Amino acid sequence: MELHHAHAPQKEKKIKHYLFEFLMLFLAVSAGFFVENLRERIVENKREKEYILSVSEDLKLDIYTIDSIINIRKKKDLLLDSLLYLLNFTDPNKNGNDIYYYARWAPRTYRFYSNDRTMLQLKNSGNWRLIHKKEVSTALQLYDELVRSLTLYIEQREESLVLIMYSSINKLFDNRVFNTMVNGLSFVRPVNNPQLLSTSKADLNEFCNQVHFLKNSNLYFTITSQTILNNARKTLELLKKEYHL
Repeated sequence: MELHHAHAPQKEKKIKHYLFEFLMLFLAVSAGFFVENLRERIVENKREKEYILSVSEDLKLDIYTIDSIINIRKKKDLLLDSLLYLLNFTDPNKNGNDIYYYARWAPRTYRFYSNDRTMLQLKNSGNWRLIHKKEVSTALQLYDELVRSLTLYIEQREESLVLIMYSSINKLFDNRVFNTMVNGLSFVRPVNNPQLLSTSKADLNEFCNQVHFLKNSNLYFTITSQTILNNARKTLELLKKEYHL
């Protein structure tokens, strides 16, 4: 009996020793896990900030581009108005210079190409998860959707209207006059009052209808672009605020 009691303290010491070693090992693993998570979090925060900086630069370029295109589109609206007025309320034979000039500019579309390199990287590389701020993530997604919606409209609607318009242009306008108007990527107004190939009411009405629908498309682009411009400015200010840019 005495021998049995003599070994009990030694066994108890071993158990405490094992528990201590287990506790130390647990603390070491937990600390390592915590440090690794902290390191990954620091790395992700750094990458998030880099992406946000890049997106901010893209937005600045978009804001400049959209604002410029809106101004050009507003001038085009006036040009289309003038063309419709000349064809509907004046004698086309007396206003050939202006009619040819406005008609040559009419098919020009001024598209908006977003600087979306960073957005594409975020989406295609699966790094969208790095944007931890919910409000920022939502704002960027909304902006991206607005831009893609406008791009789709131009590709499917406005460009098809331009293609349809070419059939009427071929009926009404002399290509030799257009050739004399070319000035690099721009056009100059003719000075010898060139005449239309046809002044029939049906041909003029067909062309004016096409100009009308193109004018509506141009107006839609202008209004939508203004919405995108406002959204881009708002999103940029949000990024500056949330990330102290």
